[in-house]
Amino acid sequence: MTRPIQRGKQDPGDGNPARLIAAPKLLTPADVAEITGLSVETLAQWRSQRRGIPYVKISRNCVRYRQVDLDNWIGGRIVPVEVEPLPNTVRRT
Repeated sequence: MTRPIQRGKQDPGDGNPARLIAAPKLLTPADVAEITGLSVETLAQWRSQRRGIPYVKISRNCVRYRQVDLDNWIGGRIVPVEVEPLPNTVRRT
C-alpha cells in the first residue's frame, strides 16, 4: 500500500538520486469506516471531540488517517481471553 512520492525526494539510504521515497497511502474517513464498521459521522464526532483514532488534517475540509495509526488503535482494543483446555472426553465404542 505504498506509492512513490512524485516530488523528487531522494532516498537518503543509498545515495541514488533516481530512487524515490515510498509514502504510505492515507485512508479517507470512508475507508476507515468500512474497515472498522464505524460510521463516517462517528469518526467526525470523535475528531471534533479529539478522541478516537489519530488523524491527519490536510486542509480545512480534508482529513486522512494513517494505516499505522489505525492498526495501533485497533491493536489497543484487543481483548485477551483465556483459553480453557477442552475437557477429556470419553470415547464410546
